[in-house]
Amino acid sequence: MLEFLRKFYSHTAGKIITIIIGALFIIGFSFLPYLMGVGGGIPSNDVATVNGKGISLNDLSNYYGKLKSEYERLYGNKLTNSELKKLDLTGSALSSLIANGVLESKKDVFGVHVSNGFIARNIASFSVFQKNGSFSNKLFISVLINNHLTPAKFEKNYKSEIARSYIKRIISESFTMINRQFLNDYMIKNKSVSFEIAIFKSKKAAAGFLKKIILYGGKFTGQAKSFGGMTKKIPLFSEVNLVKSDYFKKYLQSGSILKAIFSVPANTEAGRVFSVKSGFAVIKVLRVYFPKYFSELANKDGKNSAAKQKELYRLEKRQEFLDHYVDYLESKADVKVNKSVLSSFRPY
Repeated sequence: MLEFLRKFYSHTAGKIITIIIGALFIIGFSFLPYLMGVGGGIPSNDVATVNGKGISLNDLSNYYGKLKSEYERLYGNKLTNSELKKLDLTGSALSSLIANGVLESKKDVFGVHVSNGFIARNIASFSVFQKNGSFSNKLFISVLINNHLTPAKFEKNYKSEIARSYIKRIISESFTMINRQFLNDYMIKNKSVSFEIAIFKSKKAAAGFLKKIILYGGKFTGQAKSFGGMTKKIPLFSEVNLVKSDYFKKYLQSGSILKAIFSVPANTEAGRVFSVKSGFAVIKVLRVYFPKYFSELANKDGKNSAAKQKELYRLEKRQEFLDHYVDYLESKADVKVNKSVLSSFRPY
């Protein structure tokens, strides 16, 4: 499962879907299915409160069910209990519900007012409530009863959902991006690094070598041999291509090493010893290369690809901006989580 996730998120399509799901966490999954819920059966005790307004176990159960269904639709198969635990859908669902509550509590601050007439016109346009092309009140009541909802409850939930979507839109559209931001991001993400790696059998030998090379300098390869180390020079690789390479599988296998390689300046040793498959490693970055022009992307993949890359970057940054802004609003809100009630939630 985790291997599938890594492969999935390495592709552009996976990144786009991730952005979409991230946005859905903030405003809920599609209006009608989420608002209708997945049925009752769980006491509506408050699992959390946002500015005094409760989030019930039933709310959490409904959102969890929709989140689980969305992931299963995305992956094309049922998720096991083990996979569900790894995904922590309970935490994601509760975080989303809290974010929803925070956004809804700011309706007056953002000047958002949703009229009853607006709600009525929209509900009447839902195909699920129409018969022979017209709204059917009988069908409306029947569908709600089957989903354990009253018209008043459904209309209230829908009104709240509409308000949150407008607040989200206001926040998102306040984000602006200039071409230089995209160019800088493109260069950072596509930079390539070459480095030398020295492997030692003991951590003590690796630490001794690192201390000497930092304090006194000297040739990396020669000094490593004097401490019993074996060295290997790795050619220029972008981060994505390095992960896919045999070098990464053989020597690295560590996110901390990857981070160090792409954050250390040229002609500099990473200031720590790393544990690897065959022992302990010290790494020196030899060269850092940044692509000079955005035109390289256009020439390589075509103008359409360049435009898609730019739009993906815009979506990522807009979602980051929204997430950070909601986090800020949460920090100013009175949010309380009832851990004893939360611990009673057993979705699997």
